[in-house]
Amino acid sequence: MKKQSFVELLEESAPASKLTEVIIHELSIFNLGKNVDFNFLSRLSVSGYCHSLGFAPNRNWSMLILDKIAPKSPLGPNVVPEQEAKAVLAQLRYAIDTGLLEPKMGKPQPDILSDFLPKGKRYMGAKTLGHLWEFQYALAVELEHGKTRGSNLTNNHPLLTALVVVAHLTEDKLYYARIWEMETNGALFKAQIEKAPTDSIMKENMRAKVYLQQRLQERVEKA
Repeated sequence: MKKQSFVELLEESAPASKLTEVIIHELSIFNLGKNVDFNFLSRLSVSGYCHSLGFAPNRNWSMLILDKIAPKSPLGPNVVPEQEAKAVLAQLRYAIDTGLLEPKMGKPQPDILSDFLPKGKRYMGAKTLGHLWEFQYALAVELEHGKTRGSNLTNNHPLLTALVVVAHLTEDKLYYARIWEMETNGALFKAQIEKAPTDSIMKENMRAKVYLQQRLQERVEKA
């Protein structure tokens, strides 16, 4: 029996988990040097995937700019809305739980998502910490690989954006806590050079520094 394509699954209103399986399978065989039809990257396909995740009809990420996908948060940076981030995180968890996705950096890191899952439980042997906001921020950061900066690799696809996040987390589970501080440092330096107002940037920079220190302390206590 011929395997169904991504588009055929969309036409049948297949669940997000099935669509996720197809995308990760296609990427894995591409990694082996085989030809792949990247039709899951089309605007229509991204729309269908967003719909399968429960996004609102006007929330096709491939049709939106960064500030629309991930508005500015009260803390300062752009973040993806909580419910959308939860839906994307659930697909990553499904992919890891079923063995479709095996994050590793030298050795396997199956607990790569534990920091973002609801606090007070365990995931793959690690304590869950409840830092969903950080994952919301991480998705916004990696949308730079989509249509934001003129080198469109992901077409703002939620799952592909999330896979970039996972790749960085294998380097360091505090990658995005560090990135927030680093980017606010850079923004502050640029504003000072250009003699632009710095008050709001300094406040965000201080929040980022405090947040990173809290996460580092948390990691020490968790060790």
